[in-house]
Amino acid sequence: MTSQQPPGSWERITTALESKVGPGRRSGAWTQYCCPSHEGDGRAHKPSLGVKYDDRQHRTVVRCFAGCENEHVLEAVGLEVRDLFDRRLDRAAGRGRSAYRPRPAQRPASRSDRALEAAGLPPKQPTRPDLGRRVSPWKQVDTYPYLRADGTVAGEVFRKEAQFERGRDKDFGQRRWNPASGEMEPGGFEPLPYQLPQVLETIAEGGVVYIVEGEKDVHSAVAAGLTATTNVGGAVAWTAEHSQWLQGAGTVVIVADHDTAGYRRADRVMSTLSGLVGRVRVVQAATGKDLTDHLMCGHDISELVPIPHLDPYTPGPAAVAAAVSTPAAETSAVSAAPSADPAISGGSVPEYLLATSGDVPQTHSDEVDSISGSWSTFMRLFMTQLTEMARKQAEKREHAARVAREKSEREAEELAIRHAAERAAVEVRLRKLAEAGLDNASRTQLAEAVVDAAAWREDSQVAAQVMTQLSHQVQQRFGVRIDPVTGEVIPATAAEATAGLAGALMGAESDRAAAARLATAQKRMVELVADTAVDDDRKAELYAAIETWRAHPSAKALTELTKVMDDKGVPEKVRTQARFVAVYIGRPGDVVPMADLAQIRAVQPTAELRKLPEALVDPGEEVKPRVDELLARFQDRVKLGAPTESIRTQLSEAIAVMTPEDQAAARDRGLAITKAPTQEFPALWPDHVDRDELATKIRMYATLAPQAELAAGKAGDLDDAAAAGLMRQAAKHRGAITKALKSGKGLHEYERDQISAVLRDIEAGKTQTPDMLFADDRSAAAVDADRATHIARDTSYASRRQAEQLLKSNMAPEGTVRRARTELGRVMDAQTELGRGHGTLSDYERLGLDQQLGAKLAAVGVPEPLRNKVANHLDSAAGESASAGKSAQRIADRWAQRRDAVVVARSVAGAAAGAAGPDYDGPERRADLERDVRAAGVSEDSVAQRMAADAGRARPPSAAVRNARGGQRRTSPGAGVSRTQHRGRNGRGPEKGLGR
Repeated sequence: MTSQQPPGSWERITTALESKVGPGRRSGAWTQYCCPSHEGDGRAHKPSLGVKYDDRQHRTVVRCFAGCENEHVLEAVGLEVRDLFDRRLDRAAGRGRSAYRPRPAQRPASRSDRALEAAGLPPKQPTRPDLGRRVSPWKQVDTYPYLRADGTVAGEVFRKEAQFERGRDKDFGQRRWNPASGEMEPGGFEPLPYQLPQVLETIAEGGVVYIVEGEKDVHSAVAAGLTATTNVGGAVAWTAEHSQWLQGAGTVVIVADHDTAGYRRADRVMSTLSGLVGRVRVVQAATGKDLTDHLMCGHDISELVPIPHLDPYTPGPAAVAAAVSTPAAETSAVSAAPSADPAISGGSVPEYLLATSGDVPQTHSDEVDSISGSWSTFMRLFMTQLTEMARKQAEKREHAARVAREKSEREAEELAIRHAAERAAVEVRLRKLAEAGLDNASRTQLAEAVVDAAAWREDSQVAAQVMTQLSHQVQQRFGVRIDPVTGEVIPATAAEATAGLAGALMGAESDRAAAARLATAQKRMVELVADTAVDDDRKAELYAAIETWRAHPSAKALTELTKVMDDKGVPEKVRTQARFVAVYIGRPGDVVPMADLAQIRAVQPTAELRKLPEALVDPGEEVKPRVDELLARFQDRVKLGAPTESIRTQLSEAIAVMTPEDQAAARDRGLAITKAPTQEFPALWPDHVDRDELATKIRMYATLAPQAELAAGKAGDLDDAAAAGLMRQAAKHRGAITKALKSGKGLHEYERDQISAVLRDIEAGKTQTPDMLFADDRSAAAVDADRATHIARDTSYASRRQAEQLLKSNMAPEGTVRRARTELGRVMDAQTELGRGHGTLSDYERLGLDQQLGAKLAAVGVPEPLRNKVANHLDSAAGESASAGKSAQRIADRWAQRRDAVVVARSVAGAAAGAAGPDYDGPERRADLERDVRAAGVSEDSVAQRMAADAGRARPPSAAVRNARGGQRRTSPGAGVSRTQHRGRNGRGPEKGLGR
């Protein structure tokens, strides 16, 4: 605004907003407010409403960046659309024609209005849930470069995340490229679609372009083989300028988020594309909120669901119903898939990822009749399906034999030989399972055995015998009777159909899974003892002690077992590893009873792992999948001409723990990428298991599998659409987990035991997975860090509640807590960081936050005695947080020391290997060094500086880590500095130092 006096519309709008949601804050040309339509509940929100004045049109512009309509925003503050304008002529005075036409009493329903009503979504974006206060600093987690059509960088969007009391939140910012300085600087840039060069290339080739919401979904689409784009600024920031870049595209598919803002955005985007592209499809995820959820749940691109009323080829619910019941080739000639014309089949969206489901079986109590009944129904349907599969296999085999006999004796003989081999293989599998004990078999193993035995029972005596045993086992464990003669499921009697019986069977299955865990842990502990030098008599006693622990597992029993091992001369390393196995595989999450807390300490798997002298899992093996991923990201940055310093730093840190041979392979690949950025390179270690990815699949399977069984049980039909969809998704995750378990490289045998046990837990109905899925140091350090964060957060939360209770007493003025909320929150945030080990008590005190809170309390009228009481409480709480933070920092330092030891060992090994190669001062070594530096993708100036620095060294830097005497180092790193800088208790003796 240029005038001194605010225009009338501006004053009206801003005054109404301030009275409803409080004052706004300037952000460039806009003033930001909380949206009164969906953020007007009085809680803390990230403002999503922008207000600015348009001098040319003499009006105030209001825009909710979360997607609320202007009418809804203005209605929430008691205004109308006409209040946005300044030039309004008075009709009654007869001074000419009115500047505005009267609005109809009710606005005609738009496409998005009808789509939202059909989908059961609210017309206004719901208020975001209150996540509470922030408990961690904002951390940048990713950057997304935006390129112009010629490939030059216009700017980038950065994504940052933070942890709040009740979940994580994200935020985004923009930086523009300054060609003069050659650096990014804060600020926006011209409106460009994300990945514009790839989009233009796809349009030129006549391909399909997908418009999604957010850069993360773009990368998910690219990983699925699509060309996708989005825009900066959220759901409502797509403009006609973005659409102009898509002119000439044959097909554009808009993938809308499954929420109000997503539907509104899809409607706007489709309007801006009118007349520019050949055809537009509007679809949504079959499961979850967005495209990433859709793909993570195992769906294909062809399974995206058209949105009635928004998708031009799916005008209403009737069309969706037709799409479900009609073959794909007959539904439509338009497809959202990039490769063909058949339409995407419609269908309802499962709600299990959109909201918390009350149907998820969290426990196995026989009091939950509906869950138990559904489980029983599912097991009956499951076994019926298995026996039907077996019957079809037998019929197929018999038909093949009959056809072969009709053709020739030779073919019949060959078929007989093949069937004999198959029968022998089946008999071996069945014998092996029976010898191990059917009671110890998992549900998957029993299912496979039922199919084998039922299919071969007429042609194999072994199969017939095991079929009888399986019939008894299935009835005992799942309450389902199978006729061993016919192989068919016998209908349930009234007594067998009771929910109480089904609940008891569910509980028994859960107990059986827990017993299988203990048996696996017992096996591993016996193997550890067997490999020691303890004499056979003592070993027998130790085996008996391990059996005693297995039969009655508890923290107290584990402590007693450790004492027995110590008395019998078992080495400390073996004792520690046995305790780790007990709590990692045998009893994860074991809790010490309150009565035993004084005598027994809880055993944490991460604590036992830290005590081991070296890592169970070689860090160089664990890091390989991440190095492959970093190399792929490095190639993307090089190909775009974007800065690579951050990626190169991450690569350098990652490969430091690898063997010299693997480090050389990674550096060679980096050099090859620098020379040929557009060439396709295969992964260096494609068969190694990515633990982060596998953990995600395991947790997704733990969510999907029990709900799929519950849905089938409730529907009474395994072919029910919702149940079948969930079971397909669960099966995809299960297949990936099984593949990693059987053929994935880099997993320790203990980790394979843990994954197998988790799969069996899930089959028993558990949806929670252990905190520690893997036994590598990086995963364990992450578990420890999460635990420290939770402890710090809980401690800070309890301290804040106590401080607020003091300030709510009669001694404090009314409303003190509300007035001092900001200052008290800063104190608690700082104490949380202190408890996490991020800083010391001195650092905390230097912030002066306690004094700021004291000044605020004094300003609002809190008497001095109460201020002193609050200050004493916060001092005590800070001391507790500092103590917890020291413990967290010691643990983090221990993990860092273990990693550093590996880095040093690999550096020494590399130096030793290099000693057999070119001389240090020879031209060959310097040529190799220059090659490695160039492989890192640095500039020519950086290469010259690095080579100049190297020329000034008389000996290699790695020589500093060698022991001149050639023996083992007898002091820990840093001991010399500690000895010279710190005094002993009395300032005397060998510990007397030079410090203070």
